[in-house]
Amino acid sequence: MILDKLVNEYYEDLNENDLHIVNTIHNHLDEMKAMKIQDLADYAHTSISSIHRLARKIGLDGYSDLKSYIKLNIYTEDTSQDLMELLNQDIQQTMKYMEQLNFHKLNELIDEASFIYIYGTGTAQQDIANNVQRQLWSLHKKSLILRSERDLTDGIDEFGEEDLIFIISLSGESKNLDEIIHMFKTRNIKYISVTTLRNNFLAQNAMFNIYVNSTPFYLYNKVDNSSFLPFHIVFDIIVRKFSEWKMEQQED
Repeated sequence: MILDKLVNEYYEDLNENDLHIVNTIHNHLDEMKAMKIQDLADYAHTSISSIHRLARKIGLDGYSDLKSYIKLNIYTEDTSQDLMELLNQDIQQTMKYMEQLNFHKLNELIDEASFIYIYGTGTAQQDIANNVQRQLWSLHKKSLILRSERDLTDGIDEFGEEDLIFIISLSGESKNLDEIIHMFKTRNIKYISVTTLRNNFLAQNAMFNIYVNSTPFYLYNKVDNSSFLPFHIVFDIIVRKFSEWKMEQQED
């Protein structure tokens, strides 16, 4: 959800009531198309001023601006049932996210890292990690794939402040992973989250966030599925941008 990107960005400034209002919005997205601020206040059992404060906390001018973001979310999530069109929308939206990325900062993080670790939270994410390691080798960057949460916990005492970790996750939510991230924060371990665009613990606590659009869909047999192609595209773009950046440095 596009609104979640703002929530992740300003999460530390939000209180419990703010998060309750955000959750209320999630639960009444269809009604939000025509909902007045007083209606939202009634649903959330809060005040109009609290809603205005929430909007300002996440960088918006007010309730009207907030509704615009919500309508944009509804528009982007109201996708076609054509499976090929869904894939095209995921790719195009992911490309838009990448256009907004601060590649200068990301390139510096990759360049300065003495060692890069890659961890994928599931089987498909581990496949992505394999491809990421191959591309990092082509950049002459030392890297290692972490195959399990146990590898993450065992590595905490080994990770240095000069190291960098990519964590690839579809949802960004995992109870065990949350505990590991807390330990990362206490030891100043740097990690970059690569997740779908939603309010999640992994992205909230990362020093750098990369968002991917992957819309869940159903196959002919009613089995739900998600495309990981946008994740591969993201890392392909990262490698290309890093290479361009290094060539510019050499020219200078």
